Amino acid sequence: MLDSDFSRRLIVAVDAEGYGRGDDLRHDSIQSGLAQVMDRGAREAGLRRETWTRQEAGDGEVIVLPEGEPELQVIDDLVHRVRKALHDHNRERRDDARLRIRISIGHGVVKRGAMGFVGQIVVTTCRLLNAQAGRTALKLNPRADLVLILTDRLYEDVVRQLHTSYRPESFTRLEVRTKQRTEIAWMWLPSEDVDQKGTLDMDNLPEVADTLWPLIAGGALERLGAYGTETGLGGARKLLAKIKEFRSEQGRPADPESRDDLLESLEKLVRVDAEAERFAQQFKAEQMTVNLITAPISAEEINFGIRN
Repeated sequence: MLDSDFSRRLIVAVDAEGYGRGDDLRHDSIQSGLAQVMDRGAREAGLRRETWTRQEAGDGEVIVLPEGEPELQVIDDLVHRVRKALHDHNRERRDDARLRIRISIGHGVVKRGAMGFVGQIVVTTCRLLNAQAGRTALKLNPRADLVLILTDRLYEDVVRQLHTSYRPESFTRLEVRTKQRTEIAWMWLPSEDVDQKGTLDMDNLPEVADTLWPLIAGGALERLGAYGTETGLGGARKLLAKIKEFRSEQGRPADPESRDDLLESLEKLVRVDAEAERFAQQFKAEQMTVNLITAPISAEEINFGIRN
């Protein structure tokens, strides 16, 4: 049990995807399956789950780990062991019966209140767990059984400093908006679970970004400051719309802040969205060029040509 005084603890929040859409049998399967994979994951990671203080809620739980529980075993070993347990659990199940979970982990002061855990880190960890970015990641990557979200402090102190088996660059930076502020967090999806759609030559994407960035920075499409084939212009508009939607789902500003920021989003988007990949391929094929116009213009006074 937790002492009445605040103490610094590791917080783990877990939630099963799709619980609300199921019937009673599905709910029972999710609850029993989640308990089994968490028990197995903890046991194989060398952790004693029976010592954890847990607040359960049908499709998930919030866990406050005991003082002295090794952070690296929780952040690294536990997550990987749970992922393996999920894989084995889902192996013989239909796609619509698989157990898929989101996990968020934070660290901070916490105590036991009259009706649950008390502490800002508990609130933050739960909000990261429920962020749309994690749900979207599972939706866009149907092979994935698990997505992990870490608080910014844990990522910087543990992952960025190479204390775990994770590669820092394998995480995606998130900006999760809450009522009080915007939380920075980091999301991890196993690379082998990322849905690699299509055959786009990734080496070609910088060229696409070079042409798209002036459209964003200068508003060229809105002011008719770009020319190319009709197909090329249409593809550019659709691709830009998809990039903005993708970034918003990740909790990031819809408009990229720089050409490099655009390229990063583009590289991630085309791996999970076949239509976006097609637009990018088409975009290159059309060889659309940009003519930035900085002064106010009237379409009646300018003739726009089509580049063949």
